[in-house]
Amino acid sequence: MYTYPVLLSIIFIVIFAGCQSEMPVVDSTTTFQNETTVILIEDFSYKPAIMTVKVGTTVIWIQKDSVRHTVTSNDGIFDSGLLSEGISWEYTFNEVGTYGYYCIPHPYMKGTVEVVE
Repeated sequence: MYTYPVLLSIIFIVIFAGCQSEMPVVDSTTTFQNETTVILIEDFSYKPAIMTVKVGTTVIWIQKDSVRHTVTSNDGIFDSGLLSEGISWEYTFNEVGTYGYYCIPHPYMKGTVEVVE
């Protein structure tokens, strides 16, 4: 027969197995209030394409395509250089504003980070 600790473990697993924190649905326009957030580079696009963050937030771009891409601001404030598959790059936004960016080899790839108070 089962001992008390084994039964307690089984009960604990059954009760808490369904308790998972839900992740927000990320669409083409997503607002986060964390200090760090992620934008994926995949399928020749930035996902999400438009991100709203608070001042001081670090955005991490994770490159998931098999071809190299960049994260280059329209106004020359930041440039990741060429990123290979599996490489990430980050930038901390310390001033309110709208920051457009694109991929140098694929200029049709565009994104925007809006920084708010």
